Amino acid sequence: MSETLATSDIVLSGLVLFGILQLAWFSVMLLRRGAPPETIQQALPPLFSIWILMWPVYIDASWLWVGLGSLLAFSLTAMSLKKPFFQHLRVAWSPLTENQNLGLKQRPLLMPLTHTMTALLIAGLWFQAIPEFGFGLALCFCIAFPAAYWVDQIATRRFNHRTLGFPAHPEQTLAGHITLIVVSTALLCWALHVYHGTAWQALLIATLIAAMMTSATRALFPGRWNGAAAMLSTGFVMWLL
Repeated sequence: MSETLATSDIVLSGLVLFGILQLAWFSVMLLRRGAPPETIQQALPPLFSIWILMWPVYIDASWLWVGLGSLLAFSLTAMSLKKPFFQHLRVAWSPLTENQNLGLKQRPLLMPLTHTMTALLIAGLWFQAIPEFGFGLALCFCIAFPAAYWVDQIATRRFNHRTLGFPAHPEQTLAGHITLIVVSTALLCWALHVYHGTAWQALLIATLIAAMMTSATRALFPGRWNGAAAMLSTGFVMWLL
């Protein structure tokens, strides 16, 4: 029986590794066809959510680190190798602020996907300690944050909505923050419901407060570190509640 359980975790880890290989290839192909790195990076977290949905299926949660280790290995390889594929991958997975006006042969300031890996690492640590919290937090990072970003883009470019004027994130809009709160509340509720079967109505107040903390963290923390900061602050609020 134990061998069967171990095999299931190995199979899941193999699927995750294959998925990361596919993401790396698609990222490079999109970059070579003119897609901006910012667009590629915002498209990655929703795809990572496919892996996040596997987290409750793991028998031994320590296998979860295989996925993070694979991402780290790809990022280190992209920084180290001079092959055109990995140089393009490095640009596709590095923040725009570190790539503007830089050629492919110049190094970005941070390792590719640093912010994403840090946020997932924190969510993974929560998952090890309190699975329902880590599961919900990881889903919020992979789904709610990109949703808020795209709502901000649409609100400002198509509907000329005013931004909120936060110094750390001047492009954020009220529509984006409402989206983040609503989506995060739903995801946190669902994660708790999956593990405990609790009625949604009993979870709304606590998860709404936690989601508001997520939105506040996104507004106040600079750059993309707000995702990792939100994993800490939102998890702590949920723990208190």
